[in-house]
Amino acid sequence: MSREDDSGNPSVRVPVVTWILAVACLLRVTAVVVRFENLQVDRDAYLSIAQNLLSGHGFCSTPGLPTAYRPPLYPLFVAACTYAGGIAVLGAVQILIGTTTVWLTWHLAERCQLSRRTAAIAATLVAIDPLLIEYTTQAMTETLSTFLVTILLVATLWNGNSLAKSVGVGVLFGLASLCRPSIWAFGAIAGTVWVIGNWRNLLGADKSGSQVSSKQTKVGVGCILAVAITISPWVIRNASVFGRPILMTTHGGYTLLLGNNETFFNEAVADDAPWDAVSLSNWQSENERHLSAIGIATTDEVLRDAELSRMAKQWILSNPLKFVRSCSLRVQRFWACRPSVSAGVPTWLLLGVCAYYLATFLMAAIGFIGLRGIWFKHWSLPVMVVTLTLVHSVYWSNARMRSAIVPVIALAAAAAFQRSTYLENSSSSIE
Repeated sequence: MSREDDSGNPSVRVPVVTWILAVACLLRVTAVVVRFENLQVDRDAYLSIAQNLLSGHGFCSTPGLPTAYRPPLYPLFVAACTYAGGIAVLGAVQILIGTTTVWLTWHLAERCQLSRRTAAIAATLVAIDPLLIEYTTQAMTETLSTFLVTILLVATLWNGNSLAKSVGVGVLFGLASLCRPSIWAFGAIAGTVWVIGNWRNLLGADKSGSQVSSKQTKVGVGCILAVAITISPWVIRNASVFGRPILMTTHGGYTLLLGNNETFFNEAVADDAPWDAVSLSNWQSENERHLSAIGIATTDEVLRDAELSRMAKQWILSNPLKFVRSCSLRVQRFWACRPSVSAGVPTWLLLGVCAYYLATFLMAAIGFIGLRGIWFKHWSLPVMVVTLTLVHSVYWSNARMRSAIVPVIALAAAAAFQRSTYLENSSSSIE
């Protein structure tokens, strides 16, 4: 497919995309080869759960103790990869989907009617992004989550407002939520925005009357049913195992309390310093003693989650000003330019990463303001950025939590170089 670029000269898309994808793949292959041992480090118990699934013990990190502490999709993904050929296959597949995310970013730019040059810049930024490259080498959700969120956003920009589109969006949203539950906030706000934007049609208040109302209702119901069907195996399994239809995980209470307690505030917020490891360990031990004193067993995930959540909410209500200050720190950490863990990383590399993100964020701000009409039209993109930022302003936060929105940030940064004449002269239109 040929298309005129910003200068009016014909250009062919394939060679440009091929070079960018080649760079993305090469960087990820190099990172996985050099840091292959990272894939074998079980930081969040995903490897343990995957191994127990393959061994016939079910979804658990310890045989005999079913868990809902982690969402199910990534452990299933790891289990499938390791069954096919071990950790090496996991690394290879993460390289593949990480590279595919770069192509999806290019496609996202096209869906937004941005120029070929802008699409190339956005895809390049995702290809070289330090955060995405680093987490390709780890058995954690970032690579898969970013891929799912990006393809979900592409789906939201498909032409028209058909039932097929709504079902596709619903399935993709369901899969993304089974990978990283924090996306539920996007679903709630995006759904509200969609209803507000279509309320006249839903009520049959336009000139087409009930026919449009019926179509819009089917679209909305189709999306909801697609989400429900996609997540239902997880919810049904939890209802069967724990006696409650757990929608997300039993991890939320801990992550809420982790960032909303007096010790964290005194050491991390008031002193503006990392939380000392010894102090963190003592705080965790204190929580365990409290749970034990009120009769909650270490194996009772549901009651533990509820009690930790209650403790966090009690602290928030008792300390509103401290909570606001803590939220401010979490937003800073979410958008941090410097990696939170830098042991063994050369100073020059840390400075380079910091400079890269500073420049990217500055360009993204310019691109967002300069082409605000584009983002208003394709509102799912800024809504995704805002909702994930808000979620992690309340729950525990660090820079890796923003990995899923890196393609959107790259798109906004690339838009800083967009020529407005391209949009004015464009003959295509994407609803």
